[in-house]
Amino acid sequence: MISFFLIFYIFGIDDVKHIKVKSMNSEITLEINSYKHNILRYEYGFYRNIDWKGRPTTGILGGDIYVEMESDSSNAVLEMLLADMDRPLQSFFLRSEPIPVFGRIIHTKDDMMFREIAFDEAYLYFHEESMSAEGNAPMITRFLISPTRLDINRTVRMDRRVSTTYGFWWEEYKEEENFKVITRVLEEGSVGEIVEVYWKDANSHQRINEFPHNGIATLCAVVKHATEGDKVNFILEFDDGTFKRFSGVVDSRGIVEVKNVKLL
Repeated sequence: MISFFLIFYIFGIDDVKHIKVKSMNSEITLEINSYKHNILRYEYGFYRNIDWKGRPTTGILGGDIYVEMESDSSNAVLEMLLADMDRPLQSFFLRSEPIPVFGRIIHTKDDMMFREIAFDEAYLYFHEESMSAEGNAPMITRFLISPTRLDINRTVRMDRRVSTTYGFWWEEYKEEENFKVITRVLEEGSVGEIVEVYWKDANSHQRINEFPHNGIATLCAVVKHATEGDKVNFILEFDDGTFKRFSGVVDSRGIVEVKNVKLL
């Protein structure tokens, strides 16, 4: 039996066809706030707690994103982890609160989109770097992102924000009413004409379509017939019937930026 197998192997080996496995060019890019970097790997997952019969006892848990990349000269990720903002309390004391981040991970294969993980109102809570003097291994940065809004391939939309959910586990994201500007009124005696108003994130890095639920954003007003350095005063009316007064100086682009606007 053994000799028969050996004879079959020796004489039949030439008939075996070689199968070529085509390797795919894969690239993973991280965009977080204004920082962009290629990464080595990422991981995320979800789960439910179960009882002794194997039945789920909770909603969807998990969702934290693990990122691993080669270190560069920038400390942008660590700075995002360390960044805090002071918010006044009723007792007039200040407490530090982490500043949320936003971004996405884009995974492409042969220049085609394979995965897009978009996160918003997320927090960095772990960061480490490791390196060794042995060999030519690069310095590696690892960190964890805890998102409260998550979109996967723009089809699976998840939410666990305390302001919109119970905050215990992930729920399906539901479209919200945005803060929309109905009218744009210049005060009497002011210069220029406001032709457009839009929002940017709290760091003035990216234009946003809705007012963030952390309640802080940058208001941008495009002013026509004004010169750089002119001061513009204006009042905005929102869709809930409230009014708010703003003022700012026109920059070289003809835009007034009012930072740290809080409506909620």
